[in-house]
Amino acid sequence: MTTVETLVRSSGLVLCAGGVLSAAATAAQPFVDVTTANPAMTAAGTVAITGGLLTLLGMPAWYAVQAARAGRLGAAGFVMTFLGWAGLQVATQPFYTYVAPALYARPGNADLAEPGALDEITTGFLSYVGVTLILLNLGLVLFGVAMIRARAFPRALGYVIALGPLGAFVPPIEAGAITATLLALATCGLLLATGRVTAPASGSAAPVPAG
Repeated sequence: MTTVETLVRSSGLVLCAGGVLSAAATAAQPFVDVTTANPAMTAAGTVAITGGLLTLLGMPAWYAVQAARAGRLGAAGFVMTFLGWAGLQVATQPFYTYVAPALYARPGNADLAEPGALDEITTGFLSYVGVTLILLNLGLVLFGVAMIRARAFPRALGYVIALGPLGAFVPPIEAGAITATLLALATCGLLLATGRVTAPASGSAAPVPAG
């Protein structure tokens, strides 16, 4: 096994673990009280932080094995996804997990615990959240479309990644759509880790059966 293959497989394992942890944290969120400091909230937040970091570290290999086939659309989608994920999922999660509960507990700050209220605490922070949210979701849509066209991974995974961000804005299915998208990322990582999708030998990734 070459150094490149080892790196791709290792990155796939990291991506898979990150996607699974992030999906678990998302699925647990409706059952956790995020308005006060408590062990369940801290545990779920820590899992989300760990999952987010691992996913970010695994993303470059996810793109690299299909870069030649994904074209400019894939490159643009990946850059947007990577920056959005780093800015929204990784950079802000420690704040919401470890700092926000302390803010809620201060006298007169109870209203900050309302959904979305903390995002609007300053215009700058609201703009930051808005920009990174757009980058992440639009990037996933574009990269999902590029995945479908590239066919390095099963097309079903591309459809989930492309459509998942749209479902994330529909309240009744929001958690399910996000969880499905994260599990699709984890599945991509698993395919990389097991060698079913490999680094391109001559400009294209080794395809797997379309699904």
